[in-house]
Amino acid sequence: MAIQQADVVAGYVNTLHIEKRTRDVLDGVALDRDDIRQQPFVRDSEWGSAWNKVIDPATSRPHRRVLLVVAPGSYGSTTFALQLLARHTSDQIDLVKLDADWRAPKVGRLPLVERRAFQLDLKDPDRDRPSADFISALDSHAQDLETCDSYLVITLTEELYDHGFLLPGSNVQVVHLHAPPPARQVVEAHLRGRNCVGLIPYLDDLDPSRVSLEGLDAVEAVRAAGTVITAWQEHERATGTTVAVTDPHAVASDSDLTDRMSDALSDWRDKLDKLFGETATVHGGKDASLTFEDRCLLLSLAIRQSAPLPDVAQTARVLHETVTPTDHGRAALGAGAQAAFAGRGLRRRVIDVGGSVNSHDAVVFDRPGYGKAVLTYVWDNYEAMRRPLLQWLVKDAGSSATAEQHTVDGVSTLILRHGATDQFSLLGQVTRGAKSDLLPSVMVRAVHDEHIGRRAWGTLYRWAGTQEFAGSVVAICDHVLSDPRASTSMAKMAMVRLRRVVHTSNAQDTTDAVLAVFTELAKQPSGIDRLTEEVAAWQDSKAGSRAGSLAFLALMSIQQEPLPYLLTQKNVTDFNVDRALRDLLGDMSTAPVVIARLTAWIAACASDESAYDEVVAQLVPVLRGQRMFQAAMDLMQALKEVRTASGENAAADFYQHLVDKRVHPLINIEGTGMPA
Repeated sequence: MAIQQADVVAGYVNTLHIEKRTRDVLDGVALDRDDIRQQPFVRDSEWGSAWNKVIDPATSRPHRRVLLVVAPGSYGSTTFALQLLARHTSDQIDLVKLDADWRAPKVGRLPLVERRAFQLDLKDPDRDRPSADFISALDSHAQDLETCDSYLVITLTEELYDHGFLLPGSNVQVVHLHAPPPARQVVEAHLRGRNCVGLIPYLDDLDPSRVSLEGLDAVEAVRAAGTVITAWQEHERATGTTVAVTDPHAVASDSDLTDRMSDALSDWRDKLDKLFGETATVHGGKDASLTFEDRCLLLSLAIRQSAPLPDVAQTARVLHETVTPTDHGRAALGAGAQAAFAGRGLRRRVIDVGGSVNSHDAVVFDRPGYGKAVLTYVWDNYEAMRRPLLQWLVKDAGSSATAEQHTVDGVSTLILRHGATDQFSLLGQVTRGAKSDLLPSVMVRAVHDEHIGRRAWGTLYRWAGTQEFAGSVVAICDHVLSDPRASTSMAKMAMVRLRRVVHTSNAQDTTDAVLAVFTELAKQPSGIDRLTEEVAAWQDSKAGSRAGSLAFLALMSIQQEPLPYLLTQKNVTDFNVDRALRDLLGDMSTAPVVIARLTAWIAACASDESAYDEVVAQLVPVLRGQRMFQAAMDLMQALKEVRTASGENAAADFYQHLVDKRVHPLINIEGTGMPA
């Protein structure tokens, strides 16, 4: 960019950064330094050694402006990075967690802003694998950051970092985390952080033959703390007793709670290995493996927990039929009935797989930890069962608009367990065409998951380009955009996918669904900003017209008195309101919707003479433009029932403004009394 009259700024500006990539730079969410410092954090000798390598003891600041933290997945490298920045950068420096919404790492998309401490995770093998050029370019980026008094800490999973191939320059430091922090300490820290210090003594009383906290990685340890708290909550609900969880001097005194915690934290592998061993034809005792029918029953109990006996039986039968398509022949049907009648009754089978049945034929299976272990065991050990298992769960969701919570929980447990792209694809294939909100509910959880959220967003981008998943993508993005807790970067990713849906789908119902989302978005101040950016990008030719036009239509729906919002803001918005109106009124596909909104504008202010005159003054020049004849006529026709404060017909008023007196005898607006 050329700078004319440089003497105007010389002597007044120390550093001048001129960038033309503000729309392309990575977005991030600002973090509160004090909140990070107060979060549970364990730094043992392994992490302490790495920490000391990074920090200059003389200044208590990082040695380098760019730091690469390399560690296996789920070791807690993100926590390490954020805690380091929160504790060892100036309080005047803002902390920002970046979202790498890209197809491949590029230094040109890293933000360069004064006094910022950025943290960025590179964990997705499909989209985050750094090239040698990227690592090399970080060296010069580090120098730019130093000029801005800013920092960047990038965490990379070990599989993405090739030690021999990726060689950073002298301005970039690399540190390796070879082990996660001790799991027991992590669990205790998170129990204290959630004001449940009274549960810590129970950890010493857990059944050692079933539970071992040693060997858990950081993510598993955090989940274990959540499991302990959930077990306590379920215990109080089931027994009506109260445990002093906030008392730091409490001792483990409730053996039932200890058993429930052991149950919840156990992976049950030894027992499940026996139950899912070689299939027994006769149930010969507690060590015998389950028959195929009983395995279906156990999965039914794992999903539903406690339910009426007929419902459990029906769900198990649906799974049986899903895995083995029913032979409709009479002989097969008869043989099946004989085999079932000759075996154990349903009540006995429920008891044998760990449930109980009361006198009212209601099954009680209050074992959520065991149920989850059953599901994940089958998922991990029987790959051939994954598709039919999901098909069964989709059927269990039913055809109602809202999927049952236990079904959403079950599917989420399986899909979010590993978060592989192929499992998202399998979920999409199985739920294709389903009428319930099961798929959106699961994917909303996935995009909010800090470990697999990036892969979930990548899957949604692919789905946004297909008609069959367009409705689900719209529903998921709607949920994100309406969530006040969603970060700016998440909202941007949702907008990108809605834009892709609109541009790749010609279905009117899809377009209407996106417009409805945008219209709801226009009710929020932050939503107005996002829609404004979309319209501006459209007019700058940096985005397709369809999403931009829908965003403009949504902004037209904003209610404001006495004048419409867009007419009061037209001189301060980042786009040209008159130009947008002309473009949309000149397009036969959008003109009817625009005319309906213009009619609402005029009707809303018709009783206010001053406001009405202002609206007329601003709209008449637009309607006199080229290709506006038909739109003007349609608008006047739509206004024929609207009366102004003076009792005049609004259509007739616009007629006087828009139609040349010389052609009045040739043009008549029906219902206005204008001459033919």
